Amino acid sequence: MKKLALCLVLCLLAALPASGLPEAQEPVIALDLSKMSGTVVYAQIYNLMYDPEPWLGKVIRMSGYYNYFNDTARGVVYHACIVPDAAACCTQGIEFVRTGTFTWPDDYPALGDPITVTGRLEIYEENGVSYMHLTDADMVRDTDREGL
Repeated sequence: MKKLALCLVLCLLAALPASGLPEAQEPVIALDLSKMSGTVVYAQIYNLMYDPEPWLGKVIRMSGYYNYFNDTARGVVYHACIVPDAAACCTQGIEFVRTGTFTWPDDYPALGDPITVTGRLEIYEENGVSYMHLTDADMVRDTDREGL
């Protein structure tokens, strides 16, 4: 019995990473738009805006281009990942709020730089209007793609 208990303890220890602590788990991505064509992503974002309910609270990943709106009157900067349609005449996008402490513009890419954002879809209200955004978002620059 002691050998079995010792074996179980050793197996558990061997399964731990070198630091001895469990590794942070990647979020389960419910909708990954990052591998889809611009036309499909454009349509899917339109559908999300039209009917967000099935996706609320779920993790979404998308690739697009960095954009922002600096509301100087209120002292708020809104960040978004935008995707042009195939004709590049129209865009759809989703606002995102990053996890952690970041300073704009120092910790953000240039306007139009390619990015991938992963976050949880939520709706918030501001001045009586409902908006959709990705919260707890992770944003990475896509250095292998060209900007706008």
